[in-house]
Formats: sequence, C-alpha cells, structure tokens
Amino acid sequence: MDNTTEFLYNLINPSDPYTFRAEDQETAALAVFCLGPAYGAENLSGTGSGDVPVLLFSDPKVWYQEQFGRTPDEGLEAKKPAVIRALKSFILGNERDRKRYEAAMACIREPERREVFVREWRDGRTSMNNIGLRAEKMAEALEKQREDQEEKGASS
Repeated sequence: MDNTTEFLYNLINPSDPYTFRAEDQETAALAVFCLGPAYGAENLSGTGSGDVPVLLFSDPKVWYQEQFGRTPDEGLEAKKPAVIRALKSFILGNERDRKRYEAAMACIREPERREVFVREWRDGRTSMNNIGLRAEKMAEALEKQREDQEEKGASS
C-alpha cells in the first residue's frame, strides 16, 4: 500500500513525538495497542479515519469492541499484515520531520546505508523510551508469528 492511501497519525505519548501510517482507524488502534495503553493516536490526515484515545484508565478491549464489533485479538488476526506495516512505519518526529525523513530515505538505495540512517535518526530522541525500536521489534514478532502460522497450516 502506498502512502497516498494510508492515514498519517501522530502518536499521543508522554515522550518524544512520533508519527506513523495506517490504512484505517482499526489498524491504527491495533498498532497503538501493541505498544500499550499509555498511548493514543491523532489522525493528521483529516477526515476518513478517526483518532485512538489514550486508554490508560479504561479497558482498551471494551473501547475496541464498541468501535469495531470484534475483539482486539480477532482484529489482529484479520489485519496482521496491515498492523505490521503500521508498526514498521513509526518515525521519530512530527509531521514536518517525517517529510524530511521520507525524502532522505527515498534517496538512499543501499540497505546497509538505510539501516545506518534509521539508527542515526532514532538517536535523535531525547527520551530513554525508544518507541520506534519497540514498534519495529513488535512488527518482527508479529511477522514471525504469521510465518509460524503459515508454516503450521502448510504442514497440516
């Protein structure tokens, strides 16, 4: 999915600013839930998709069920590839910073140099809380889970 069909979100958090992309509000909610209940998301793209409230003092499962008519576990199973993409899209910085980041990444072709650039960009955070790295690790765990399920299904 290209960036023009995804919504841009600001991660609501007490730490450094982060933005991410998601195909819809449900995907944004699932990506935020992967990080924990202390986070929310503000849709920066205008209409078409809603925000995700910070649910630290309420039950995220109840809010999710009311919004999407299924449990977060059911949603994650149905939308796992989209959630993985959303988690991989977390970038340190605000909307303006993201434009600079994406422009730089578009110019870097070699995978090793891209990794160095991403690592250096992440080092710009002021908090010990590395949300971008945590989102990346969660995406990797979900990918591994998906691969294991596919492998198990193929061997049955």
